[in-house]
Amino acid sequence: MPHNLHPARKKFTRFASKKPFQFGLPNVSPALGQSSDGSPIYLTRANSLLRRQGLATAPGVKIKSDAFRPQVLPRALWPETDFAQRSVLFLIPDDALGDCVGMVLFLRAFRQRYPAARLGVLNSASASDLFATMDQIAIFQLFISSKQLASFDTVIDLSEMEGWETIDRMPVNPEEALCTAFDLAPVNLPTRAPVLKPAMNIAILPMASSPLRSLPPALVNQMVALLGKAGHKVTVSLNAYQGVMKKYKSSLDLGAKANIAVIDGFKTIGELTAFIADQDYVVLADSGPAHITKLFQTPGLAIYTSASGDVLQGRHRNLHRWQSRYTGEFCSAPCGLAKLRASADGKIGCMGSLELPFDALGDLPTQSNKAIAERLTIDAPVPCVAQLLTEQKDILGVLHSDLKLP
Repeated sequence: MPHNLHPARKKFTRFASKKPFQFGLPNVSPALGQSSDGSPIYLTRANSLLRRQGLATAPGVKIKSDAFRPQVLPRALWPETDFAQRSVLFLIPDDALGDCVGMVLFLRAFRQRYPAARLGVLNSASASDLFATMDQIAIFQLFISSKQLASFDTVIDLSEMEGWETIDRMPVNPEEALCTAFDLAPVNLPTRAPVLKPAMNIAILPMASSPLRSLPPALVNQMVALLGKAGHKVTVSLNAYQGVMKKYKSSLDLGAKANIAVIDGFKTIGELTAFIADQDYVVLADSGPAHITKLFQTPGLAIYTSASGDVLQGRHRNLHRWQSRYTGEFCSAPCGLAKLRASADGKIGCMGSLELPFDALGDLPTQSNKAIAERLTIDAPVPCVAQLLTEQKDILGVLHSDLKLP
């Protein structure tokens, strides 16, 4: 174990519990829930849901500190260290699905290089089901006991990856960045081209986690009409955890056909992952599901707006990439903005919608506003998303070409 370690970037809460406890997030498969193991001390991220909600009211819990930083292997030593016989715990920076898919792919490459290494992830939170697509990996959703932590001889903070500190302004491909940082070759994943047949299972997942990137309902209507007319089984899967889902659903006009279905989404990320793996073809917004296709090389079409499809898809060629062609006085797609911002006078939007340069935008909004989110997702999308409606004919042309539609 190297002696020149340094503290992790994020603070952890150290707590003790006199009573047994268990915890699991509602959108994670129950099998990945966690239980106490009688250890004297437990760790959870200081800003985690467990710390903010679970520990605040749990009987018998004593907070020891909110400023603990585990000792981790410095970034400079990642490519120089031989992990062949080590047990390695990776601290996961966030649970964004796209970022975590990239980390899963990196871990596949890590295991390819070090097959005997024992692996674990801490703070995988809502993305825990993605890491569960790997065999023999210890998954700690939100906390780890002192006994469990002691079983790992190396801890690595993945937030030390290059580009992480500015990821909200310019997307990073974690698979590529981490494989480069550890000097690893990525795992070979042959592209799975569409297998053309009658009545294909085709899914459209048009909603992103941010109103900035969801597809216009009018475009979804046209895609469903085209695919349904060709006789394919089309499922439009929405996002039940997205606050504008009900209004988005009411904005769709798909008709009543036996081969077309609309579902509100999935309770767990595990169910979503299995659904994507089972599809013959998918159409997606710039969202977590677009990244999940990388795990199975599911073929389809991904439609990118503010973020660069080239960066986010990286080496993967399973999805046909469409990039919004918007260009305006204050920005051009892709601008790299991941989420909406709040201006100095409290308006919510992006450079193009607020007609402001990036430097004049403020931070992320501190509170959610459902009315604004509905307006920007459905009624008045940001310019690079609205641009897709003018590109509709060409987007439908991609579906015609990929699926050899009549």
